[in-house]
Amino acid sequence: MSAVVPARSTAPGPRYKARAARDHFKDVLDAAEAGAAPCVMRSTPLVLLDALVLEELLAEKAPFKVLSSVTADQVAFWLEDGTVHAVGHHLDEATEAFLDALVEYAEDWLTDLRDAPNHAHNRWLVLRVALHAGDRTALEAAVFGH
Repeated sequence: MSAVVPARSTAPGPRYKARAARDHFKDVLDAAEAGAAPCVMRSTPLVLLDALVLEELLAEKAPFKVLSSVTADQVAFWLEDGTVHAVGHHLDEATEAFLDALVEYAEDWLTDLRDAPNHAHNRWLVLRVALHAGDRTALEAAVFGH
């Protein structure tokens, strides 16, 4: 039995049944690192994609439109649509609070909010946060552009 699902000649990358992908995971990873988009055929097809490529796509689809306010004793950040906000007594505290709030929102969205009519449209934002949530420096760079 072949590890790769026979595909039409127009398929740009390898396609695997779930079991074959599991048995040949190194091949799946190698294909993704080589720039292909290996597809694992399950009830919903899944694709493994280079994180930098995904970030580029998500940045276009879900830019972080962060607004801010600074007063003598407070710094505030919020997303333009008001979904996420945070405040702090100084810039570093507000930055940390805002990044925490983004990650918390993404977690809440994945567990409870994804089907709520006023939150369903935030899928791309949540994917972008989730992509960087494990690396605070990368998340901060993606959100604030530095």
